[in-house]
Amino acid sequence: MFRLRLRVRTRKTGAVMMARLAVLAIVLATAVPGSATTASTAAQADDGTVPVNDTFTTTGHTEPSGTATTDPGGTDSTDSTGLTFTVVPAPPSLTIAKRHAGTFIRGEDGVYTITVGNRTAAGPTNGTTVTVHDTLPAGLRAYKITGKGWHCTLATLTCTRSDVLPAGHRYPPVTLKVHVSCNARARVTNTATVTGGGDTTTHTATDPTTIRHHGHHGHHRRHDHCDRHDH
Repeated sequence: MFRLRLRVRTRKTGAVMMARLAVLAIVLATAVPGSATTASTAAQADDGTVPVNDTFTTTGHTEPSGTATTDPGGTDSTDSTGLTFTVVPAPPSLTIAKRHAGTFIRGEDGVYTITVGNRTAAGPTNGTTVTVHDTLPAGLRAYKITGKGWHCTLATLTCTRSDVLPAGHRYPPVTLKVHVSCNARARVTNTATVTGGGDTTTHTATDPTTIRHHGHHGHHRRHDHCDRHDH
Protein backbone atom coordinates (compact mmCIF):
# COMPACT_ATOMS: atom_id res chain seq x y z
CA MET A 1 0.00 0.00 0.00
CA PHE A 2 1.38 3.43 -0.85
CA ARG A 3 0.23 6.98 -1.23
CA LEU A 4 1.01 8.82 -4.44
CA ARG A 5 1.03 12.61 -4.31
CA LEU A 6 0.85 14.54 -7.58
CA ARG A 7 1.35 18.28 -7.69
CA VAL A 8 0.60 20.22 -10.89
CA ARG A 9 1.74 23.79 -11.54
CA THR A 10 0.77 25.40 -14.84
CA ARG A 11 -0.75 28.39 -16.56
CA LYS A 12 -3.80 27.50 -18.63
CA THR A 13 -7.17 28.81 -19.58
CA GLY A 14 -9.30 27.92 -16.53
CA ALA A 15 -11.93 25.71 -18.20
CA VAL A 16 -9.38 23.82 -20.27
CA MET A 17 -7.10 23.25 -17.33
CA MET A 18 -9.87 21.95 -15.06
CA ALA A 19 -10.91 19.50 -17.79
CA ARG A 20 -7.35 18.23 -18.12
CA LEU A 21 -7.04 17.85 -14.36
CA ALA A 22 -10.24 15.80 -14.30
CA VAL A 23 -8.84 13.50 -17.02
CA LEU A 24 -5.58 13.17 -15.10
CA ALA A 25 -7.43 12.15 -11.94
CA ILE A 26 -9.32 9.47 -13.87
CA VAL A 27 -6.08 8.13 -15.37
CA LEU A 28 -4.49 7.90 -11.93
CA ALA A 29 -7.51 6.17 -10.46
CA THR A 30 -7.60 3.53 -13.20
CA ALA A 31 -3.84 3.04 -13.49
CA VAL A 32 -3.26 2.27 -9.82
CA PRO A 33 -5.18 -0.65 -8.27
CA GLY A 34 -7.00 0.28 -5.10
CA SER A 35 -8.82 3.47 -4.28
CA ALA A 36 -8.15 7.00 -5.45
CA THR A 37 -9.07 10.36 -4.02
CA THR A 38 -8.36 13.87 -5.25
CA ALA A 39 -8.01 17.06 -3.29
CA SER A 40 -8.11 20.05 -5.61
CA THR A 41 -7.75 23.79 -5.23
CA ALA A 42 -7.70 26.07 -8.25
CA ALA A 43 -7.83 29.77 -8.91
CA GLN A 44 -9.95 30.27 -11.97
CA ALA A 45 -11.22 33.33 -13.85
CA ASP A 46 -13.79 33.30 -16.62
CA ASP A 47 -11.92 32.64 -19.88
CA GLY A 48 -8.76 34.16 -18.42
CA THR A 49 -5.25 32.88 -18.07
CA VAL A 50 -4.59 32.19 -14.39
CA PRO A 51 -2.07 30.17 -12.39
CA VAL A 52 -3.51 26.80 -11.32
CA ASN A 53 -2.14 24.65 -8.50
CA ASP A 54 -3.58 21.19 -8.07
CA THR A 55 -2.74 18.29 -5.79
CA PHE A 56 -3.77 14.66 -6.31
CA THR A 57 -3.50 11.88 -3.76
CA THR A 58 -4.04 8.22 -4.61
CA THR A 59 -3.54 4.93 -2.85
CA GLY A 60 -2.82 1.50 -4.29
CA HIS A 61 -1.62 -1.98 -3.40
CA THR A 62 1.93 -1.85 -4.75
CA GLU A 63 5.17 -0.79 -3.12
CA PRO A 64 7.15 1.67 -5.28
CA SER A 65 9.68 3.99 -3.75
CA GLY A 66 11.46 7.23 -4.53
CA THR A 67 10.35 10.26 -6.52
CA ALA A 68 10.03 11.12 -10.22
CA THR A 69 9.56 14.40 -12.08
CA THR A 70 8.43 14.88 -15.66
CA ASP A 71 7.57 17.80 -17.94
CA PRO A 72 5.43 16.34 -20.72
CA GLY A 73 4.73 19.67 -22.48
CA GLY A 74 1.68 19.93 -24.74
CA THR A 75 0.20 21.32 -27.94
CA ASP A 76 0.23 24.86 -26.58
CA SER A 77 3.69 26.42 -26.92
CA THR A 78 3.00 28.45 -23.76
CA ASP A 79 2.51 25.31 -21.61
CA SER A 80 4.61 24.98 -18.49
CA THR A 81 3.43 21.82 -16.74
CA GLY A 82 5.50 20.07 -14.09
CA LEU A 83 4.33 16.78 -12.58
CA THR A 84 5.99 15.69 -9.33
CA PHE A 85 5.24 12.27 -7.89
CA THR A 86 6.07 11.69 -4.22
CA VAL A 87 5.62 8.14 -2.92
CA VAL A 88 4.71 7.88 0.77
CA PRO A 89 4.72 4.21 1.88
CA ALA A 90 1.87 3.12 4.12
CA PRO A 91 2.95 2.14 7.64
CA PRO A 92 3.12 -1.54 8.67
CA SER A 93 0.35 -3.07 10.76
CA LEU A 94 1.61 -6.01 12.78
CA THR A 95 -0.50 -8.91 13.97
CA ILE A 96 0.17 -11.44 16.71
CA ALA A 97 -1.44 -14.81 17.39
CA LYS A 98 -0.85 -17.17 20.28
CA ARG A 99 -1.93 -20.79 20.71
CA HIS A 100 -1.15 -23.98 22.60
CA ALA A 101 -1.78 -27.65 21.99
CA GLY A 102 -4.29 -29.58 24.06
CA THR A 103 -4.89 -29.29 27.78
CA PHE A 104 -2.01 -28.62 30.14
CA ILE A 105 -1.50 -31.02 33.04
CA ARG A 106 -0.12 -30.16 36.46
CA GLY A 107 3.40 -31.45 36.92
CA GLU A 108 4.03 -31.70 33.17
CA ASP A 109 5.29 -29.48 30.34
CA GLY A 110 3.34 -27.42 27.84
CA VAL A 111 4.14 -25.54 24.63
CA TYR A 112 2.92 -22.18 23.36
CA THR A 113 3.41 -20.90 19.80
CA ILE A 114 3.52 -17.18 19.01
CA THR A 115 3.21 -15.96 15.41
CA VAL A 116 3.81 -12.39 14.22
CA GLY A 117 2.58 -11.18 10.83
CA ASN A 118 1.95 -8.01 8.82
CA ARG A 119 -1.49 -7.19 7.43
CA THR A 120 -2.06 -7.52 3.69
CA ALA A 121 -3.14 -3.89 3.19
CA ALA A 122 -0.20 -2.46 5.17
CA GLY A 123 3.27 -1.36 4.18
CA PRO A 124 6.43 -3.37 4.96
CA THR A 125 8.21 -2.99 8.29
CA ASN A 126 10.96 -0.38 8.17
CA GLY A 127 13.92 -2.40 9.44
CA THR A 128 13.75 -1.24 13.05
CA THR A 129 13.50 -3.78 15.86
CA VAL A 130 10.37 -5.87 16.24
CA THR A 131 9.95 -7.09 19.82
CA VAL A 132 7.79 -9.94 21.10
CA HIS A 133 7.25 -10.12 24.86
CA ASP A 134 5.43 -12.88 26.70
CA THR A 135 3.89 -12.61 30.18
CA LEU A 136 3.26 -15.94 31.88
CA PRO A 137 0.55 -16.35 34.52
CA ALA A 138 1.28 -17.75 37.97
CA GLY A 139 1.71 -21.51 37.93
CA LEU A 140 3.66 -21.63 34.66
CA ARG A 141 7.45 -21.43 34.46
CA ALA A 142 9.28 -20.96 31.17
CA TYR A 143 12.37 -23.03 30.54
CA LYS A 144 12.95 -22.44 26.81
CA ILE A 145 12.03 -19.81 24.21
CA THR A 146 13.27 -20.02 20.61
CA GLY A 147 12.39 -19.06 17.05
CA LYS A 148 14.17 -19.20 13.70
CA GLY A 149 15.73 -15.80 13.04
CA TRP A 150 14.68 -14.47 16.45
CA HIS A 151 17.07 -13.37 19.20
CA CYS A 152 15.40 -14.61 22.38
CA THR A 153 16.16 -14.01 26.05
CA LEU A 154 14.69 -16.51 28.52
CA ALA A 155 15.10 -14.27 31.57
CA THR A 156 12.79 -11.59 30.14
CA LEU A 157 10.76 -13.78 27.75
CA THR A 158 11.49 -11.42 24.86
CA CYS A 159 12.44 -12.13 21.25
CA THR A 160 13.64 -9.51 18.75
CA ARG A 161 14.49 -9.20 15.07
CA SER A 162 14.84 -6.37 12.55
CA ASP A 163 14.59 -7.93 9.08
CA VAL A 164 11.92 -6.35 6.87
CA LEU A 165 8.54 -8.10 6.87
CA PRO A 166 6.50 -7.43 3.70
CA ALA A 167 2.76 -6.94 3.77
CA GLY A 168 0.81 -10.19 3.96
CA HIS A 169 3.75 -12.18 5.33
CA ARG A 170 4.63 -13.74 8.69
CA TYR A 171 7.84 -14.29 10.61
CA PRO A 172 8.76 -17.84 11.66
CA PRO A 173 6.93 -18.67 14.91
CA VAL A 174 8.34 -18.32 18.41
CA THR A 175 8.09 -21.46 20.54
CA LEU A 176 7.75 -21.10 24.31
CA LYS A 177 8.09 -24.20 26.47
CA VAL A 178 6.79 -24.09 30.04
CA HIS A 179 6.54 -26.31 33.09
CA VAL A 180 3.17 -26.47 34.82
CA SER A 181 3.41 -26.34 38.61
CA CYS A 182 1.49 -28.71 40.85
CA ASN A 183 -0.58 -25.86 42.28
CA ALA A 184 -1.43 -24.14 39.00
CA ARG A 185 -5.01 -22.91 38.71
CA ALA A 186 -7.47 -24.81 36.54
CA ARG A 187 -7.67 -21.97 34.03
CA VAL A 188 -5.03 -19.33 33.29
CA THR A 189 -4.39 -16.83 30.49
CA ASN A 190 -1.05 -16.30 28.79
CA THR A 191 -0.43 -12.93 27.13
CA ALA A 192 2.02 -11.85 24.44
CA THR A 193 2.63 -8.48 22.76
CA VAL A 194 4.46 -7.26 19.66
CA THR A 195 5.79 -3.77 18.98
CA GLY A 196 8.17 -2.01 16.59
CA GLY A 197 9.09 -2.32 12.94
CA GLY A 198 7.60 1.11 12.26
CA ASP A 199 4.21 0.20 13.72
CA THR A 200 3.48 2.59 16.59
CA THR A 201 0.72 0.39 18.06
CA THR A 202 1.28 -2.35 20.64
CA HIS A 203 -0.62 -5.47 19.55
CA THR A 204 -1.69 -8.08 22.09
CA ALA A 205 -2.67 -11.75 21.89
CA THR A 206 -4.12 -13.80 24.76
CA ASP A 207 -4.40 -17.56 25.07
CA PRO A 208 -6.79 -18.93 27.74
CA THR A 209 -5.38 -22.26 28.90
CA THR A 210 -7.10 -25.08 30.73
CA ILE A 211 -5.00 -26.97 33.26
CA ARG A 212 -6.24 -30.22 34.70
CA HIS A 213 -5.13 -32.35 37.59
CA HIS A 214 -2.89 -35.21 36.57
CA GLY A 215 -4.14 -38.78 36.31
CA HIS A 216 -2.46 -41.71 37.97
CA HIS A 217 -1.97 -43.90 34.92
CA GLY A 218 1.60 -45.09 34.61
CA HIS A 219 2.66 -43.61 38.00
CA HIS A 220 4.76 -40.98 36.29
CA ARG A 221 7.52 -39.54 38.48
CA ARG A 222 6.13 -36.01 38.07
CA HIS A 223 2.70 -37.25 39.08
CA ASP A 224 4.21 -38.71 42.23
CA HIS A 225 5.86 -35.37 42.93
CA CYS A 226 2.52 -33.58 42.60
CA ASP A 227 0.87 -36.23 44.80
CA ARG A 228 3.35 -35.52 47.57
CA HIS A 229 2.84 -31.78 47.04
CA ASP A 230 -0.96 -32.14 47.17
CA HIS A 231 -0.88 -34.18 50.33
